Amino acid sequence: MQGNAVNYEELIPGYEFPPASYELSASLVSKYLQAVDGSGDGFVPPLAITACVIAAMSGSFSLPPGTIAIHASQELEFLKLVPIGATIECHTRVAQKITRGKMSMLILELEIFDQGNEKVQSGKTTIALPT
Repeated sequence: MQGNAVNYEELIPGYEFPPASYELSASLVSKYLQAVDGSGDGFVPPLAITACVIAAMSGSFSLPPGTIAIHASQELEFLKLVPIGATIECHTRVAQKITRGKMSMLILELEIFDQGNEKVQSGKTTIALPT
């Protein structure tokens, strides 16, 4: 959890997280490719970008004690290849927050841009939060 993390209770539909930038270094891409038994071609695998963004997002908000976050689903659109070593910027907003008994779901909308401010990915990810 980051020091400037927002509390889960404060997240409401429409809440926008501060934009975050990430360097897609060769070592990061290499670790991802080893984990998925893939091979590189000079470009970052699109799902590696998504994984990086989701991992970083998990530190942007704090959960109530005893709650675990489970990545439940994603809907993604890949618009452009990103070369290894590029820096991306992610814009994330809360689309929905659903609570049913002891289960909560957080649906986040993602827009990811390259260094030229061209959109490279967009989509939604759903995080389940059982308590």
